[in-house]
Amino acid sequence: MERITFEIENHKELDLLIAIAEKLGIKRYIYTEAAKSKPSDLQKLYHIIDKGVDTSTFGDINEWQKTVRTDRDLNIHSL
Repeated sequence: MERITFEIENHKELDLLIAIAEKLGIKRYIYTEAAKSKPSDLQKLYHIIDKGVDTSTFGDINEWQKTVRTDRDLNIHSL
């Protein structure tokens, strides 16, 4: 016997998945509402990424470029 776990947020998708399982002849399946309220680690990371960051705290990008790239001439007016 094999076990597969799905995390589904949409109830319509759950109904569709159950219908597909029944069509395939899979008679034994269990789903719980408690698993829905507990976000996975990956979902937590996606939430952090989606929230973004305040870029104003990084300072002046031109000054950073001049400091970090001291081996390159960034003076574009000398062309």
